[in-house]
Amino acid sequence: MAHASTHPAHPLPPVAPRRLLLAQRLLRGEGSVEVTAFRAGETLTTAVHGVSADGRLVVAHVPNLLGSLGAFHTPAPLDVRVDVLRDALDLTLPTRLASVHLLGTLRWCRDSAEVTELGLRGRVADLVADVGPRVRVGIVETQRILLHDVDGVAVFCRHTLPLTSRGLVDQTELADLADDVLGTAPEVLADLADAVALGLLPGESTPLQVDTEPLPESPAYALDADEAGVTLLRVRDGETTAVHVALPGAGRLDHSPRHAWRRLLDAIPARVAHP
Repeated sequence: MAHASTHPAHPLPPVAPRRLLLAQRLLRGEGSVEVTAFRAGETLTTAVHGVSADGRLVVAHVPNLLGSLGAFHTPAPLDVRVDVLRDALDLTLPTRLASVHLLGTLRWCRDSAEVTELGLRGRVADLVADVGPRVRVGIVETQRILLHDVDGVAVFCRHTLPLTSRGLVDQTELADLADDVLGTAPEVLADLADAVALGLLPGESTPLQVDTEPLPESPAYALDADEAGVTLLRVRDGETTAVHVALPGAGRLDHSPRHAWRRLLDAIPARVAHP
């Protein structure tokens, strides 16, 4: 019997590297995760997620002592839907930054030895260390992943979306970057967004239809920040635009996102600066 190919019949359209990075970040542990056994109609909403050292998607859950895992209480592989949701960096902004969705198969690890072999990091590793053997750790296998973000929808095949946890940018550095971005005056964020729109700084702009409650009064908001750049929401004359501002030096081995952000602020062209 012939086996179905894991590769698409037609090549998927290319996706910008920054969107690839965003999808990787969400699957590596950012945001909140829901795991649904869709055939049984049951959902785990208190799970955490991340990746193994070799790049497999992992979820972990602590069963309620007064209950059970329901449909999830099975040693057999289980068909699941996984949804990872990530809100905007600025929590005063009533909008979602991005979400990742996939259909796959969940298999719980047999014992603590198999969990150890995964080489877990981040929140999943912390949960296992804090709670011990009561934690159920599962591996999710999938072939196709959907990303919804401010640019629309992107589709990835599993083999084109490497998730290995090795070589990640230091999370403390990224947390410091996020603090610096959130501490930057909205008028300065607006200047950066305008400089990109005018072609004076590297980046991209995407007009948006914001379908949420009215935004708080501000010319710009911080949507996201990572090692590649900072994504802003620019509000002007009743129009809303998502602007990705590229950080200088991204991709270099000695790249410091926080220092790059400060250099970027110093590089705002005088012609767009507000008085």
